[in-house]
Amino acid sequence: MRVACAPVLQAARMRGMPDIMPLRRFYLSSALVLSASACTGNIGGQDAEPESAAAPARVRRLTRDEYNKSATAVLGTEVDIAQGFAAEDTILGFSTHERLQVTSLLADQLDTAAVTLAEQGKSQLSDLYACPKGKTQDECARAFIQRVGERAFRRPVTADEETDLLALFNEGKKGGTMATGAELVLQALFSSSSFLYRTELGPETARKGQVVELTAYEVASELSFMVTGGPPDATLLASAKAGTLSSADERETQARRLLKTEAAQVKLRQFFVEWLGLGGLAKVNKNNLVYPDYSVDFRDSMVRERDAFIDFIVKEHSGSVAELLGANYSFVDETLANFYGELERTNVDDATGLGRVTLPPERLGILTQAGVMSTYAHFDSSSPIKRGKFVLTRLLCRTVPAPPANVSTIPPALSEDATTRERFAAHTNNPACASCHKTIDPMGFGMEDFDGLGQHRTEENGRKVDASGAVIARDGTTNLGDFTGGAQLARYLTTSEELANCVPLQFVRYAMGRDEHASDAELLAAMRTGPYRTDRLKITEVLVSLVRSSSFTQRRLPTR
Repeated sequence: MRVACAPVLQAARMRGMPDIMPLRRFYLSSALVLSASACTGNIGGQDAEPESAAAPARVRRLTRDEYNKSATAVLGTEVDIAQGFAAEDTILGFSTHERLQVTSLLADQLDTAAVTLAEQGKSQLSDLYACPKGKTQDECARAFIQRVGERAFRRPVTADEETDLLALFNEGKKGGTMATGAELVLQALFSSSSFLYRTELGPETARKGQVVELTAYEVASELSFMVTGGPPDATLLASAKAGTLSSADERETQARRLLKTEAAQVKLRQFFVEWLGLGGLAKVNKNNLVYPDYSVDFRDSMVRERDAFIDFIVKEHSGSVAELLGANYSFVDETLANFYGELERTNVDDATGLGRVTLPPERLGILTQAGVMSTYAHFDSSSPIKRGKFVLTRLLCRTVPAPPANVSTIPPALSEDATTRERFAAHTNNPACASCHKTIDPMGFGMEDFDGLGQHRTEENGRKVDASGAVIARDGTTNLGDFTGGAQLARYLTTSEELANCVPLQFVRYAMGRDEHASDAELLAAMRTGPYRTDRLKITEVLVSLVRSSSFTQRRLPTR
């Protein structure tokens, strides 16, 4: 038996819950969570189906944003409680991965949140458990459990779950009211693993090791969380109930419907931000002695440009990666308009101060924005290595190994007698580093026309800046193309076959929460040659290809 697992804790403990019924139905067993969501490799025995037939079955913990949206769907009013939870880590650059766990700290936070949300819901959902004449209290309680339970579990409540929740409801209203019964049920729902986790397990009757189709409600949840970052709406749940989500055409119809929503636009912005590694922009800090233009307000301006530009690309160009990298315009406030060269803004928004500008020739698309250049730089200088690695790993999907343990990763000391390129070229001229730096350095040096804050420059320390660069193939010997400056690199990337092939893989990692699986070969081929490839690399077409695929709906159950 070979298992490669991270430890998984049980779901949140229910604070103050009366011990009156078997709560096991509210929890996915730790063994199930372990085998389905946090392991790789054979767990034991022989598979009924080859491992390449489908990705493993699993359960996935909600992220903080997904938790908030799920709680909002239950209560009917906006919830933001999960922003106080422990932050997600990232794998492959994304926070939506399948290995999110429940630590002791998070378990306590979930306990507290369940109590708070239950108290809030007791009053907000009073119409749902109010009992009119002619109805028994049990009938009203059951109706409440079914309606609210479906919202919480993103599927109908089972008969066993209803029985247990009704017992809990009745225990809660002993010596109290219908409201206290409803409050205890809500606490149970918000504490349940059926709320906290999304399952990808298929029907209960499936055999071990079998490749299964996800249930209709599992497909609905997968689709909704991928497109909007939240649980299925009434229309999608109705499609699940009708059994029509087994059709690829119906899944595409539902996906395209949801893509028109504001929630989908926000979700796609999250993909671009995490894919490009720009999630930490709001915390970027710079040395004011080196970069006097830097301030907290300047940093906020960079964040606003990032979000406004991505939102425009998503809304007006269906998330076209070619437009993202090749646009000759952006949306900036007065601070960045001046920083970029006293650019004239049009259609300025009174609320945000953002206006559209035509970029000068040295800038093109998101790659040359101050936010990107300052993210991939040091506190007091630019960083050819960070920038080169950024393009290679995130935009071209190459693997850059960690430096050898005996090699210093401390950047070379600042010098008034040399440019950054000269300092780093000497620093990385080490035989132990050559295999990686022969691809990293030519890429990074070609963006040296921007300093560590993203200001365009032609000179550094009184010396002419050399921003000539090259895209070196994976083999380290073939030159795929020369460029000078960030704008020329961006222009090259818009027509790069390597980038076009990378984007679908990055989206699969983000949406599916995992790296590519052997069973994804057909899916990735379709993504890379279909409408996405012929229509300016629109990310919406990547999403639709994924939704239509068997990789989206099939999983392989563990062998035991």
